[in-house]
Amino acid sequence: MAFISLLILMLSLSHSTVTAARCQISNVSYSIPEQAGPSQQIESSTNLTGSCESNGEDYYSVRVDLAEVSSGSIVSSNSTPIGYNATDFNSTVENFVTTPSSNGTWSLNIYVYVIRAGGTAGSYLLDYRNSTTVSIQVGESTPVPEFPLMQSLIAAITLSAAMSVLRRRKRPRASNKVQRTSFSAFETKFFRHLQSLMRDSAGQSFERSTM
Repeated sequence: MAFISLLILMLSLSHSTVTAARCQISNVSYSIPEQAGPSQQIESSTNLTGSCESNGEDYYSVRVDLAEVSSGSIVSSNSTPIGYNATDFNSTVENFVTTPSSNGTWSLNIYVYVIRAGGTAGSYLLDYRNSTTVSIQVGESTPVPEFPLMQSLIAAITLSAAMSVLRRRKRPRASNKVQRTSFSAFETKFFRHLQSLMRDSAGQSFERSTM
């Protein structure tokens, strides 16, 4: 039943946007945490200052909706009354919402309305509308992995290229077999040493990431 009432109200607000705006808003400010933990309740504060054409017959209020960008669903809705005299007002609306249970960036749309109701003008006329998008970091951000072996890999690539050049160089046949044997032994020893360095560095990186 509450969902149906909310749907009817939203349809009424959408239909009323064709009417001329009667409110002049001088400032809209938002206050919402940039980071929060998973499944944590946070508070969003929206302040609105301005002036509306008011004859004392219509009742004004400020309404703020928070909606998820990904799903479009409203996760929090609240309103603060201005009253029958809205010629000069300063209103603050507080919304409370619970963050998702998993880590990540959570984006919300904040919709602000000034609603006029009652009197001879009809019910639920929208005199002002504004929106903005905010992002909240839920939990710890995913760390970028470090690559301490980059210099070793560059050295290995450089040495491998040099070895390929040496292989293509012509050598005397008499000593060719001896040189190839010595060269292969040196290559095997070097890469074994390089693999050992890579394992040690990988182990150190894992220990730092788990601390």
